[in-house]
Amino acid sequence: MLAKLYANVLKLFTGHVFSAIVGLGAIWFATAGLGLLAFGILVTTLSFTHLIGNALKFSTWEAVVKYGADDLAREDNDAFKRLIAFGTLLDLGTAVAALLVCAGLAWLILPVKDVTRDYLPFVLFMSLSAFFTVSATPVGILRLFDKFGIQAVTQPIGPGVRVALCAVCFWQGWDLWAFGAAYLASSAVDRAVTVWLGWRELAKRGLAPGWSHFLASKTAGHRGIWKFALSNNARISLAVVAKEADDLIVAAFLGATGVALWKIVKQVSSVLGVPAKLFVYSVFPQLARMWSAGDYRGFRSLVLRGGAVSTVGAVGVVVVYALWGPALLDLFFFRATQKDFVAAFEPGLLFLCSRVITMFASPFMPALTAMGRAYRNLKLAFIMTCVTVPVLILATWQFGLVGAAWSRIFTEALSCAVFGAVVMRAVDSRIRRAAAAPPA
Repeated sequence: MLAKLYANVLKLFTGHVFSAIVGLGAIWFATAGLGLLAFGILVTTLSFTHLIGNALKFSTWEAVVKYGADDLAREDNDAFKRLIAFGTLLDLGTAVAALLVCAGLAWLILPVKDVTRDYLPFVLFMSLSAFFTVSATPVGILRLFDKFGIQAVTQPIGPGVRVALCAVCFWQGWDLWAFGAAYLASSAVDRAVTVWLGWRELAKRGLAPGWSHFLASKTAGHRGIWKFALSNNARISLAVVAKEADDLIVAAFLGATGVALWKIVKQVSSVLGVPAKLFVYSVFPQLARMWSAGDYRGFRSLVLRGGAVSTVGAVGVVVVYALWGPALLDLFFFRATQKDFVAAFEPGLLFLCSRVITMFASPFMPALTAMGRAYRNLKLAFIMTCVTVPVLILATWQFGLVGAAWSRIFTEALSCAVFGAVVMRAVDSRIRRAAAAPPA
């Protein structure tokens, strides 16, 4: 099972590696064409819409995997189709809500240093990107049917479109609006491909819902799905605030130029951040099946071994970056910024160190979700947000980009300790109960 898990992660990782490289290419063209200040304004705007979109969206892919596996196991195709309809309506509803909220609150990011009210039309235009942050149900369909290879192949399409359009904007000497349109177009293509793949998979299996399934009772046969969805939505919203509001916080204290450098830091660290997310996506279906089957010892072993093996690879990446990071940054961004981006090396190294902790802790959150403890996840996420966001604000205010990076190390270490302790205690309790139970 561990071998299959890492095979799935590797499939997705191959696509994301190319996407990360292409993402750096898009940043190169954007900074070369716009300069740090204008690029920082673009980053701030996109971060705002991304924050709103991800805070509002429901993690319907988890519901599709958790409840869809049960529907298919008992061959209840109608229930499965209602589940897909339920997730699709949630996706569309939250996408529209995110668009409206971003457009209505666009003025909030204008007081950020170096961003004047002259940019309000541009911020309203970029609010469209919030609509493209939601496509969780098709993703859940692909993961449920173990189509990780398809995701790997199609993953680079959106980033490829982005770098191509940014290159055109750079060569034509176009302005901020053109680069913003390039980012919007690439996001739209990326989401369209994902939705098409998911629904194509349903059509191949005769499981695509019809209008009757959209009009029927979506929750029939899916006990507790609303509680599951709402708890996960609230947990994800808190996690977004804790981990993705950093762009706006950095912009507030360091201005658009500072947030442009912070974007480079995060892009560099994505070489480990992406695998951590991919591991979560891949391990959740495995853990859900093991918990349902009562294989608690195997469950614990998969959590611990998976995190440990991931950490070994992550440490290797940190060592490589520590040795050759300045030279790579200098080489890649020389033409665009006259070596200014080398200032991102130290924060990038610290951010990568935080990702090592993320890799080790990556199985803990899906483990709690697989146990059916979405509400427990929510309570822990709320506590973590109340602690880590003030630390991020204080560290950024006092120490700039380096302080923001150190706050990420603190956040990941605290999350690892708290969620790890909760998971291990719950698993040990189940093992003791199973050992004490009389034989059947």
